[in-house]
Amino acid sequence: MPHSSSSLEALKHQALGPDPEAAYEAFEVLTAIGTEEVAQFYLGLLETAERGWRNRAAMGLAYLGDERAVAPLLQAIQRPETRGYNGTMVYALTQFACRHLLKELFQMVFQQGYEAQLMALMALMAIEDQDFEYSIEDVAFIEQQWAVAQLAPSTSLLELGLENIGELVEEL
Repeated sequence: MPHSSSSLEALKHQALGPDPEAAYEAFEVLTAIGTEEVAQFYLGLLETAERGWRNRAAMGLAYLGDERAVAPLLQAIQRPETRGYNGTMVYALTQFACRHLLKELFQMVFQQGYEAQLMALMALMAIEDQDFEYSIEDVAFIEQQWAVAQLAPSTSLLELGLENIGELVEEL
């Protein structure tokens, strides 16, 4: 059923409103509608400081399956101000084909907060399924980052298991 521009605007306004239940429902309806306008709205929300909106937009984009979301999701994840609050965005990113993001996923494991590290590590553990594409330079970068991470591993890296990460690096 086609939705008018005014009904989409009303849903967007509700999604960004103060009532959390109404906002959640609006995001659900917008995702179900799934038009180009909705996708663009979600892409724009990845830039916001409001993490609830970012997370709902990221999950909506993952549900829509639009590959154009990969680069904006990656940019949002890598912004310093989202560190520690980007696990949901990493999860959404991993719902897309990540074959060309091996270096970026390892960077997330080495440099992000626990949730993002865990999501990236889970994607990396599916190396056989992903059939990653990477260069010799990517491997050298990953190995260098791994060497640095082992010098003073964060608590979260220790919790994730250095041996697991080391095995993944060795498989490259």
